[in-house]
Amino acid sequence: MNPSDMLERIRVLVDERKYIITTHAIIRMSDRDVTAKDLIGLIVNGEIIEEYPNRKPCPAALMLGFILGKPCHAVVAICGDRLSIITVYWPDYECWVDCRTRRS
Repeated sequence: MNPSDMLERIRVLVDERKYIITTHAIIRMSDRDVTAKDLIGLIVNGEIIEEYPNRKPCPAALMLGFILGKPCHAVVAICGDRLSIITVYWPDYECWVDCRTRRS
């Protein structure tokens, strides 16, 4: 699946409310003061910056979006007919050159 197809599929699943927010993501949302509305907005309006097509058990992607103007990342996976929201975090600039580019 190419990035634009994956992004479209992610948006359709969210629009159809066919997603789950994992327990891990809920904990991270609480840790980072990210609301469910913020997270869904990030996914719907965001972009895929990394794809993990061979990830098991489901193909996944790292998404970049903005919450209150601040860059934020979310990892999502397309598992059959639903989207699993795996985690959310603020990019750490010790690991990222900028919000789109990982340090080597």
